[in-house]
Amino acid sequence: MALCGLLTTGAVEAAEVRDVTLGHDDGIYHLRLDARLDAPPVAVFAVITDYDRIHRLHRRVRESRVIRRIDARTAEVFTLLKGCVAAIFCKTLRRVERVTEHPPHELTAIVLPQGSDLKSGRVRWQLSADGDGTLLRYESEMEPAFWVPALMGDALVARSLRNTTTDMIARVEVLARKTMVGGGEPWVPEPPTGEPTDPER
Repeated sequence: MALCGLLTTGAVEAAEVRDVTLGHDDGIYHLRLDARLDAPPVAVFAVITDYDRIHRLHRRVRESRVIRRIDARTAEVFTLLKGCVAAIFCKTLRRVERVTEHPPHELTAIVLPQGSDLKSGRVRWQLSADGDGTLLRYESEMEPAFWVPALMGDALVARSLRNTTTDMIARVEVLARKTMVGGGEPWVPEPPTGEPTDPER
C-alpha cells in the first residue's frame, strides 16, 4: 500500500478494527493496525497472497503480477496503482516488493527501490487464530521517492491512509469468507514447486 493506496474510497462495513496508530518521521509514513476478522487465518492468508488479484483489495490497482518466484515461499511482486488522494494529488505509482510467506501466520513485503516509485517500504501481516476468526496485526511504513505537495499536510495524509487501510482490511475479510467451502474449511492454493520462474512482463 503506497501513499494511502492512492484511494479515495469509502469504508466497507466489515471487520472489527480495534486500534490504529499513525506516524510520520523524516519523510517516512508509519501505520499499525489491530483488527479481528471473521474468517480463519488460513483463509485470510489465501487472500493476501493472491498476487494476481490484488485489485480486489485496492480499487485503484490497475495491474499486479508475480515477476518471479525465488523459491516456494518468496516472490517478487509488481503492482501499478493509479488515482488521487483527496482529489488533490494524483499519480500513477509503480511498486516492486519482495514478499516472504510464512503460512498461515505471517507475510512480509519489502519494497525494492529499483523499479518502484518509493525509496523504501515495508509491510508485515501477522495472523493468529481467535476462535473461528483471526486476530490481525498489520504494520506498514513507506518513504515516497517523489514530491508530496505540502498543502496535503500530515493530517490529511494520515486520515487518507487510515481510511484506505481499514477499507482494505474489510475487503480481505469479505473475500476470506468467500474462500470457505464445505465443512467450513478454507481453500488454499498449493505452493509452487520446481525451479523459480521469471514470467514475461
